[in-house]
Amino acid sequence: MSELESHVFTEIEIDATADQVWAVLTDFEKLPEWSSSFQGVNKPMALGEVSTAYFKNPITGGMMEFTHEVIVYEEGRAFGWSGDAMLGRQDHHIFRIEELPDGRAKFKQEDGLNGKKSNFLIRMVEAQIGKAYDKFNRELKTRVESLFPQS
Repeated sequence: MSELESHVFTEIEIDATADQVWAVLTDFEKLPEWSSSFQGVNKPMALGEVSTAYFKNPITGGMMEFTHEVIVYEEGRAFGWSGDAMLGRQDHHIFRIEELPDGRAKFKQEDGLNGKKSNFLIRMVEAQIGKAYDKFNRELKTRVESLFPQS
């Protein structure tokens, strides 16, 4: 079976500084208070380390665990991991924050998924991943802007 890669990309502008977004995004203990999907990690992120990320299953409500290697870690700006996802696919998920010229921030999520040849089920799952990332982005924006209102 040939290997194929797909790419999921989402972004949102947030009315707060990049440092404020980073503070909320990496406060993993408080993620369950505002995120309906990403629920945290088992230990602090460090480049090259293996960590487990926890996600709420949108269908069953149960917890899903994914163990990945941290492949990106830039304090205050980005983190991401790579490892087995589902349906025979590998996941390369990056969370990135950029400072905009006006002092606000842009939050981006990107996921390179590769592995088993794409089929209907895989395309459905990837579409749902994009929707989940968009929802997470909106939840992050709401949380950050409520904690750090701009005047």
